[in-house]
Amino acid sequence: MSRSVGNTLQNSLLVRLGGMFAAITVLAVASMSTSWMVAETTQGSGQAINLAGSLRMQSWRMASIYQRLLQNDRPEYRENLEQAVSRFESDLKAGPILAVLPDDETAPLRQVYREVEGRWRTQIKPALIKLPAASASTVADGAVLDKIPEFVARINDLVKQIEEAAEAKIMVMRVILGASVIATLLVVILSIYLVYNILVRPLRGLLELADQIGQGNLAVRTDLAGEDEIGRLGQAFNHMAEDLSRLYQNLEARVEEKTAELTIANRSLELLYHSIARLYSGPVAPDTYAILLKDLENVLGVGHGMACLVESGEAHARVIASTLQPQRGDIDMCGLMSCAECLAHQELAVHPLQDGRRVLSLPLKDTERHYGVLQLEMPRGRELA
Repeated sequence: MSRSVGNTLQNSLLVRLGGMFAAITVLAVASMSTSWMVAETTQGSGQAINLAGSLRMQSWRMASIYQRLLQNDRPEYRENLEQAVSRFESDLKAGPILAVLPDDETAPLRQVYREVEGRWRTQIKPALIKLPAASASTVADGAVLDKIPEFVARINDLVKQIEEAAEAKIMVMRVILGASVIATLLVVILSIYLVYNILVRPLRGLLELADQIGQGNLAVRTDLAGEDEIGRLGQAFNHMAEDLSRLYQNLEARVEEKTAELTIANRSLELLYHSIARLYSGPVAPDTYAILLKDLENVLGVGHGMACLVESGEAHARVIASTLQPQRGDIDMCGLMSCAECLAHQELAVHPLQDGRRVLSLPLKDTERHYGVLQLEMPRGRELA
């Protein structure tokens, strides 16, 4: 049972459509999640660039303060220099700058930052902290000023590396978004194609076949097959068409049967009417009876017939009407059996003759009297209904 349920779910049209929408949803969620993660890593890059760029200005400011201090040793210059050094070191090790540094020690950004930090720690900061004496201004004291341009150049490299890292992350996000958009479009196009082929076109075909059935063409069938809902719908449609065809054929047969019965009833009523009319308007003669007998044969579809009448108290019957050919020579005798034996049959019966013919014997009687016998020749292969 579990295998059957699994096959049904595997072949289910709803599962296929759900898979398409699930694929689109997964692509959308994956692209948004990846973009969000890349955006999170990019966050703070602008602040880091601004801080790293301000280090260049701070380097020149420290150089300017140091140069004024060499020219005029004043306490406010010394205080300003100490504050500038403290701020530079604080910004160099600020959180936004450290956050954009990659974990890979061999990365260019990490190497440039390590070089800038090393020069600051070993060359620039010690020289700036070692303030010149108040009474002397030597060339050695100003040697740090010659290192500032190269130090600023390395800071420029640091800023450039931070910008390139941010641009690389933005490029990755663009690539991810572009690939996600293209993949989503492809999945949407594929979904539309599959929906059209497995849902829209089969349903349109079924509607056309339904229109043909509505117009009376019950021979149409669909070639839809499969274990999904559309395949089962096509099979149900074929079963419905077959049932309608059989029902229509049965209705036609019943209509033909009822039509035949109504035709016989109509012909019987017509025979009864003409018989009454002839008996009422014409003379009571053998020719009149013969005409009535001929009409009866035509209505019943039987062969020649003969009507025999027996008088009250007699054992032999007298032929009052017959449609037998004169050349057969048996107008006055039925050739079946003796009159007494024939009159002894009080019910409807079929009697075989010696020559292979069969004769339908119909007693003419009512509840009080037996008037005679009506004999009709049965065609070969014809049976009583």
